[in-house]
Amino acid sequence: MTRDSEPAVRRQHLRDTPLHVLAVVIFGLLAWSGLTGLDREVAGLAVPALIVGLAGAVRAVLAVTGILPATRPAARQAVRGILLLIAVVALATGYVLAPTGMDRGFVIAVDAVLAGALAAYAFLGEPRRAVAGTR
Repeated sequence: MTRDSEPAVRRQHLRDTPLHVLAVVIFGLLAWSGLTGLDREVAGLAVPALIVGLAGAVRAVLAVTGILPATRPAARQAVRGILLLIAVVALATGYVLAPTGMDRGFVIAVDAVLAGALAAYAFLGEPRRAVAGTR
């Protein structure tokens, strides 16, 4: 038994896939830079970048593979809430690990931008809703 909306959901998934693949690459590079930053003793930037990068990459992989059901609002809201919580944790971690002195404000600002990017992806990474009467 197939639903009437399944072909529309499949078409929507195919349109969104290249953008989520791009998100996998971007968040993967962010996680990689955070991992390499741990060796350079810049934990205030590296740990939040690693947290945000891993969370964003996992969310994007779930979207690309179709594991995250696009038609279930409760599942989408749960994933969005988890990503927002991870963004807050990344920002708090960056605040705690930020160095003292002149660089502290810069490190906190960069961590805030990273957390904001994850929060934006939590909301903007959702499937686009079709307008009534259009395809």
